[in-house]
Amino acid sequence: MTTTMLHLADSSAMLLSPWKPLIIWGTFVAWAWLIGTRIDPDARQLQLDPTKWNIINLLMGLVGLGAMLFAGIFYIFWPVGVVIMLLPILVYWRVRNKEVTEDKKFRLFSGSTTESGSKKKRRRAKSGSATMVFDGPSGELPIPDKDEAELLEIYLSVESILQPAILKGSTRIDMALGSSGLASALVTHTIRTKQEPIDPKTGAKIVAFIKQTAGLDVSDNRRAQSGNFTLTAAASRHTVTVTATGSSKGQFLRLDIDEAARIVLPLDAVGFMPQQREILSSLKEPHNRHGIVLLSSPQGQGLTTTGLSILNQHDAYTCNIKVLERRTVRSMEGVDHIQWDPSNPDLDYATNLQSILRRDPDIVLAEVLDTETAQTAARAGRDGALQYLQLNGDSAAAVIREWCRLVGDVDQATKPLRAVLCQRIVRVLCPDCRQSYSPANPQKMGLKEGTTLYRASGQVQVRNRVEDCPTCTGSGYSGATGIFEVFPVDEECRQILASGDLKAALMQARRNKMLLLQEVGLHRAASGITSIEEVSRVLGGGQSAKPAKTAKTAKS
Repeated sequence: MTTTMLHLADSSAMLLSPWKPLIIWGTFVAWAWLIGTRIDPDARQLQLDPTKWNIINLLMGLVGLGAMLFAGIFYIFWPVGVVIMLLPILVYWRVRNKEVTEDKKFRLFSGSTTESGSKKKRRRAKSGSATMVFDGPSGELPIPDKDEAELLEIYLSVESILQPAILKGSTRIDMALGSSGLASALVTHTIRTKQEPIDPKTGAKIVAFIKQTAGLDVSDNRRAQSGNFTLTAAASRHTVTVTATGSSKGQFLRLDIDEAARIVLPLDAVGFMPQQREILSSLKEPHNRHGIVLLSSPQGQGLTTTGLSILNQHDAYTCNIKVLERRTVRSMEGVDHIQWDPSNPDLDYATNLQSILRRDPDIVLAEVLDTETAQTAARAGRDGALQYLQLNGDSAAAVIREWCRLVGDVDQATKPLRAVLCQRIVRVLCPDCRQSYSPANPQKMGLKEGTTLYRASGQVQVRNRVEDCPTCTGSGYSGATGIFEVFPVDEECRQILASGDLKAALMQARRNKMLLLQEVGLHRAASGITSIEEVSRVLGGGQSAKPAKTAKTAKS
């Protein structure tokens, strides 16, 4: 009885005290603001299952609020409630930092050993409108002062090229300097967007600035060079890899943004269907680590990422894995990366591959650059190392045809084949602004009756006005994924291929439940991952991609 009266007395004090409800209300509002403006957007940007974290945060927030209101003594249970509400945020912090690169980790205290944050802000304000900081092999580049007008103009011109790329989440910037000026284009999820051209004089200075920042030789305009620098813009930090080449037509720069952070993915995050992933996973078994798997796609469709991600499923500590590549984007732990130098006339790619195969590796990842390379790989046979060979092609059938042509002998080309893979990259619909609809005739597209599809919007309604979606910056898409065609080559299929009947081999593969690119694309659209329009654009028959709001305006 006494205990009950004490609880009632404490509850009465709670109701009568004007500042205790204010403290609880302020705590809950601050917690909700943190979740809504920081945690949820961050989880969506990094694709860390935001729905799961929102549910966890909501449940713990309600438990914490309940503890503050009903548990008893305010001075004890208010801090207990705060701890309960903050606990999933701290867990998310820990999980998130394990998934991102060093430069993108959340830190409680972030200071610079070279210069204080306040000093950087003062210097930036003094320079005018410069907002980016470049940090290369030679250290941080000082932002020019206003009295250094010419240098400041170049600095701002470089910002004008890089800033849209950062805001749009572009993965690459292509730049070409010729007699007519500097042309540049942003590549965002395989979509190229041209930027305004720049006059030759200013363009040459911009190219020199970027090369110098990345630690490259500014005076060498022909030899292939590679370097990198760190770019800090607002609250984000990015690593930019610069590849410079040249010819009689001019200089060419390729700027890859955060390439190493996204080049290797878990196999289940690349975009394979479960049955396709099962075919590739079976190659992990020691008795299956033999033969050739052809990996193909058109140029610029994420083939390097797929190759390294498939390689990543193998245990590098129990397998002898070697990669022969022209440029090492990211070194994988336990994997022997061998960089081929095209400028060395004494060692061509095929000879380099042959040298690797003679060392008796378990797994090799390489490219098929020419006839000599294909023949060298095929000679290793079915009992040699498991070789993942990359080459360009539009479909699995076209790749098999090209492979046989390069090897020159159909029997020798088909005997070691284990599987053939072809892929495309499609953009992922923005989860915050996609619009659902029911197709008029789903059976015509091979879909079930009642299937719900989604289309890109790029806009959201905020109160009584329509604005660009902040998640996808108005494009309607946020991120990209792969769609795959995996042609498994079993013994019967191999015999049919050796006889030269590619059509019959394809029918055999279809009987074994092989999925075509179109079927996988429709499945991704029916799952709400992408749109029918995007699948049509990538696989042919669709129009060029346009910003979602442009299409909407035209419609209206």
